[in-house]
Amino acid sequence: MRISFDDALAGVQIRVPVEVQTACHVCGGSGAEPGTAPRTCPDCHGTGVISDSQGLFSLSHPCPRCRGNGVIVDKPCKNCRGAGRERITRRYQVKVPAGAKDGTRIRLKGKGEPGLAGGPAGDLFVRVEVEPSPLYERRGSDLVLEVPVTYPEAALGATVEIPTPDGPVALKVPSGSESGKLLRVKGRGAPKLNGGGKGDLLARLRVTVPKKLSKAEKEALAAFGDVLREQPRERLGSGR
Repeated sequence: MRISFDDALAGVQIRVPVEVQTACHVCGGSGAEPGTAPRTCPDCHGTGVISDSQGLFSLSHPCPRCRGNGVIVDKPCKNCRGAGRERITRRYQVKVPAGAKDGTRIRLKGKGEPGLAGGPAGDLFVRVEVEPSPLYERRGSDLVLEVPVTYPEAALGATVEIPTPDGPVALKVPSGSESGKLLRVKGRGAPKLNGGGKGDLLARLRVTVPKKLSKAEKEALAAFGDVLREQPRERLGSGR
C-alpha cells in the first residue's frame, strides 16, 4: 500500500482490499450441488492414491478417477464448478506505525489464504510504500533538509526559520558557514519504530548565488571584493 510521507511519520490506519480464496458459499466447500454430496471413490476407496505392485516394490500415484481427491462429485456445484472454493475480496484495517519507512512489512496473522484440507489460514503481509517528500531526505530516523542561505547570512551568521514535521523552529547559522555544512536540530526527525523517541533534523546549508544583480548590489559586491583579504586559490599557485 502506498501512503504519503506525512502519514508515514504520523502513523495511519489504512483499509486494505485483499482477494482471498475461501470455501464456496453455495456448497459449503464440498464442491457438490446443494442437496447432494460427494461419494467415496470406488477405485482408491477414499485414499486418493492407487498402488501398483512391482514385485518387491510398490509404486503409488494419484488416483486417475478422482484425481487424488478421494471423492467423486457427480453433480458439481454450479457456483464453484466442483472446486469447493471461490475467490472473494475482503477488507482489513491495517495500522501503520508512526515512523514507518519505505518497504516496511506489517504482518496480519491468520488473514491469508485458508490452509488445505482444513488447515489453518496463512498470514497476510502488507508492504508499505512511502511517497518521497518534497522537503526532506530520510536517513533512518533522521531527516535531512536543504536550507538556502545568502552569502551575508553564511559569512556573518544569522538566525533563520526552517520547517520541521512538528512545526517551524529557529536555526542559528554560525558565521563563516560553507555550503554543505550540516546543523543538527535534536528530536525533530522521524519517530523511531522501537519507541525510543525521535531522530534529529539535519539542516544542510546551501549558500545561494544571485543570478541577477541590481546596480547597487554590483557596486556593493565590487567594493567588498576590493577589501576582501581571502585568497581562495592561493594553494593553486595562482594568487587571487
